[in-house]
Amino acid sequence: MTISHSYNSLIFNPSKHKYLLALLMFAASFANAQINITFLSEADNLPIVFAPVKWKILTTGKTMQCQTDIDGKLNISNEGSTVITNFSYLGYESRRDTFNKNGNFTILVKTDIKYLPEAVVTDQYTATNTEKAVQKIIVIDEKKIKSLAAVNLGDLLSNQLNFKINNDNSLGSSLSIMGLNGQNIKILIDGIPVIGRMNGNIDISQINLNDIERIEIIEGPLSVAYGTNALGGAINIITKKKPSKKTNLTTSFYYENSGKYNADATFKYRRANGVYNFSLGRNYFDGWSSTKYLRFEEWKPKEQYFGRFQYLRKIKCFDIDFKSEYFNEKLTNKGVPRQPYYETAFDEYFYTNRFDNSITANSKFKKNRFLNIIFSYNTYSRVKNRYLFNRVTLERTLVPEANEQDTTKFSLFVMRGTFSKSLSNAKLNYQAGYDINLEKGSGQRLKNEIEKINDLAVFTSLEYTPVKDLQIKPGIRYSYNSAFKTVPIPSINFKYSFKSNAIVRTSYAKGFRAPDLKELYLNFVDVNHDITGNPNLKPEKSDNFQISLIKKLFYKKSIFFPEITFYANSVKDRIFLSYRQNTNYTYMNIAKFKSLTGTFNFGYKCDKISGNTGFSSSTISTSEKGFANSATFYEISNNTSFTETKTGITSSLFIKFNSKTYNFTTDENGNTVKTIIPQYFWSDFTLSKSFFGKKLSVNCGIKNILNVKTLAMSGVSNGTHSNGGSYLAGMGRTYFIKIEYNFAK
Repeated sequence: MTISHSYNSLIFNPSKHKYLLALLMFAASFANAQINITFLSEADNLPIVFAPVKWKILTTGKTMQCQTDIDGKLNISNEGSTVITNFSYLGYESRRDTFNKNGNFTILVKTDIKYLPEAVVTDQYTATNTEKAVQKIIVIDEKKIKSLAAVNLGDLLSNQLNFKINNDNSLGSSLSIMGLNGQNIKILIDGIPVIGRMNGNIDISQINLNDIERIEIIEGPLSVAYGTNALGGAINIITKKKPSKKTNLTTSFYYENSGKYNADATFKYRRANGVYNFSLGRNYFDGWSSTKYLRFEEWKPKEQYFGRFQYLRKIKCFDIDFKSEYFNEKLTNKGVPRQPYYETAFDEYFYTNRFDNSITANSKFKKNRFLNIIFSYNTYSRVKNRYLFNRVTLERTLVPEANEQDTTKFSLFVMRGTFSKSLSNAKLNYQAGYDINLEKGSGQRLKNEIEKINDLAVFTSLEYTPVKDLQIKPGIRYSYNSAFKTVPIPSINFKYSFKSNAIVRTSYAKGFRAPDLKELYLNFVDVNHDITGNPNLKPEKSDNFQISLIKKLFYKKSIFFPEITFYANSVKDRIFLSYRQNTNYTYMNIAKFKSLTGTFNFGYKCDKISGNTGFSSSTISTSEKGFANSATFYEISNNTSFTETKTGITSSLFIKFNSKTYNFTTDENGNTVKTIIPQYFWSDFTLSKSFFGKKLSVNCGIKNILNVKTLAMSGVSNGTHSNGGSYLAGMGRTYFIKIEYNFAK
C-alpha cells in the first residue's frame, strides 16, 4: 500500500520526488534481475528435464539448488551479482558456467557416452530416472523398438526376459509374466488403462508402436497405485509429446514376406499456443498357414486402421494434454469347406473398435509440489458376424441363429488425481491421490445384457530418507468395489545405494484383483471357443516379495551392469480357465497359486557394442503344501547391437530360448491338470542405417531365423484352444524391410 501511494504521488508531482523515483526504479530492476537458462542436450537439441543445478551468488556467497522444469528451463534471481552455476547430471558431462549479466541463455550439454540413465514416470512422484527410482523399472527405449522393427507390443515383448506371448487365432496375442497371466498385468498408455479384455487378456497385437518414445515395465504388484489388474505388474507405454523442431513429419513403410504391408505417418506442429500432433496408419496382414492352398489359415488375416490426435499447451500454471485415439480392426476367419461336396463353408468376421479420449493436466508449484489430474473415457466394442459362404455362387448368407451373431461393448470412465512433493535431498517426500474407475458392459452374451462395476479408491505413499543412501517407501490403498468386498492394500519398498556403485532394492506388497465383467458374466461361444463366465468368482489376493542387486562396473569408456533379482508370489483364489464338459470352459478359483522366479542380467555398453544377456528360472505351483505339485521352466536371452563407425551400420541380434512352459487348469472332476508347451529357440537379426543427416533410415533383416512354426501341446484336450491343442509359436522364417523418412523444419 505504501509503495502504491508513493507511486501515485510521483505521477502527480514527479519533479518533487525525483530521488525517490530513481531509487524505486533501481529497486525494481534489482528485484527483476533474472538469469533464464535453458539446458539442452547437444546430441538431439531436446530439453534436459528435472536436472539438478547448483549456483552461487558471489556478492553474498549464498548457494542454492533447484531442478530444471519440463522444458529444461531454470530461472535464477541473481540479486545484481555475478552467478556461477554447476550442472551435474547422470548421463551428461558436468559443466561450470559464469553469468555476469541478466538475460536469456541456452546451454548445450554433451552426453556422457559411458552411461545415460533412462527417464521414468510410472508410479513416480515426478519424472525421474532409473537410478533414482525406489522400484526396479525396466525401460525399453525407442532405439531398441526400432532395432527390433517391432510393429506392435507383442513383437516387442517376445524377446523380453520373463515375458511369454500366447497367440490365439481369434482372440489375438496375450501376455504372461513369471507364470501370471495377462489379466494380472495392467497395460497403460500415458498412465491411462487400456480396456477390452477378451478371455481376461488384452490383445497386445492391437497396441501399435507408432510414435512411441519408450515403454516402462514394473514387475510385481502395483495395486497401491493402480488397483485391480496390477497384481503381476504394469506396462506403461509413453507416447512422444513435443517435436524437436517447429514442424516435424515422419512417414514409415514396412513390408514382410509373410504377407504384412504397413504404413503410417506422424505430423507434429509447434505454435505459440501449443503443440499439435497427428498420426495415422494402416497395418495389413493377409494370413498365413503352414500348409499352402488351404482355405482355413492358422494365422488369420487382419486389417487395422489407427489414428491419434494430441494437443498440448500451457494454460496458466497447468500443462494440458488432450488426446484422442481411434483403432479399428477386421479379422477374417475362413472356415473349412463342408462335406460332402465342399461347396459351402462358414466364415466369421470379427470387428474391433476402440475410441479413447483423455485430458491430463500437470502443474508444478513452489517447493517442488506437483499436481496431476487425469480424465479419460474409453470405449471398446467387438462385433462378430457369421456367414454361410457358397464357393460356387460366391454368395454370403448371414447365419440366422442369434447365438452366431454378437455385439459386445465396454466402456471405462477414469478420474485420477495425485498431489505430491518431490524435492531433491529432502528427507520426506509424499504422494496422495484418488482413483475412480466406472466400467460398464453391454451385449447379448453378458448375463443381464448390461453389467457394471465401480471401483473407488484413495491411496498414499511416502518416500523417507533417514540417512543419505537409504530410501524407504511405504504405501497403502483403500478402495470400494461395487461387486466385491475389498481390503486395505499395503506395500513397502527399500532402496540402498552403496558407494561402490551398487544398488539394493527390496519390496513387499499385497495385491488385489477383482474379476472383470467378462470373467463374471461373458458367454463367449463360437466354432473355436465355448467359454462361460462365472458370477460366483472370488477376488484374487496376493503377497509379493522381491529383492534385486545391481552394480555398475566401469572400464575405460565401457560400462557393465550385472544384476540379480528374486521374486516370490503367493496368490489366493487364483482365477483359471477350467474345463467343464463337452469342450465347455468356465472361470474357476484355484485356492492357492505360488511362483518363485530368479533372474540374472548382464548389461553392457561401450562405444560400438551394447546389449544384455539374461537367464530366468520360474517355479509355479497350485499345491497347498509348498511346491509339492509344481513345474519349473526357464529362459535364456541375449540382445546385442554393434555399430560400425565408418559405415554407420548397426547390426542387432536377438536370441531367446524358451524351455518347456507349464500352466494349470482343471478337468471336469475339478482335478488340477498341467498343460505343457514344448521348448523352442527364437532369433531375429536386423541391420539399420541412416542417410542424409538421419532424415532417412532403413531397417531390414530376418525374423524367426530358426524357422519355428506351430508346436504341439500336451496335457490339453481338443477344444481348449482354438487350434485344438497346438501352440502358435511362429510363421516360419520371414524377411522384412522398413523405411522411415523424417522431415523437420
